[in-house]
Amino acid sequence: MNAFENLFANLDGGKVLDVATGEGGYISIFKRYLKSYTIILGVDSSRNVLSIAQPNHENHTIHFVQMDAEQLGFRSGEFDTVNISASLHHLENVTRVLDEMVRALRPGGKFILTEMHRDGTTTAQFNAIRIHHWAAVVDTSLGNLHDRTFARDEMLDFIENLNLRIIQIQDFPNADSDPMDDKAIKSVAGYIDRYMQRAQKAPGAESLIHQGEELRDSLRENGLHREPVLLVLAEKP
Repeated sequence: MNAFENLFANLDGGKVLDVATGEGGYISIFKRYLKSYTIILGVDSSRNVLSIAQPNHENHTIHFVQMDAEQLGFRSGEFDTVNISASLHHLENVTRVLDEMVRALRPGGKFILTEMHRDGTTTAQFNAIRIHHWAAVVDTSLGNLHDRTFARDEMLDFIENLNLRIIQIQDFPNADSDPMDDKAIKSVAGYIDRYMQRAQKAPGAESLIHQGEELRDSLRENGLHREPVLLVLAEKP
């Protein structure tokens, strides 16, 4: 039994809201592991990513809506489960979004957060964190909202301020794979190359490109572990 199955196999999702759904990756997890659900609604501010998500989930119980997560257009207590994953560092106002999610959640409903963080434990893992943070600087310099990932304790502080009842906290260290896996290194090297191309159009391009080259060298020398991930399952009193 994997971690998602362990957490979700006994969870009746009911009416589920997936905030900042992107291409709907976490919806695939819900479809596979939730004990049951009646409807899943994915919301995102980007019409482009929703156009990718919709064809991946051709199902009458799954729907997508373009919406600002800071002003969710739903009644208070409308959802049985609310979720956000891999998105906190793309939000302009994290507190506002989380508050809106809790408002839209019914008493007794479940709140789920899954997010990578920057508290790595291996050199290979710090490679992943540094690459992600460098990409965030490139995006930001081009006017796209993308912050550094939060520390684990910072995310727990966000949750504590929501006054939820914690059911379970699950850590995924992600440091036990082969850091020199050729396929993974090639994939991330390609990611760096794509961001190097973006960096050419950014203010301070020369410095950004130099940083990208250093990161690529470190990737080849020290390999890569994925960033650690924190998953929190909580309940609204």
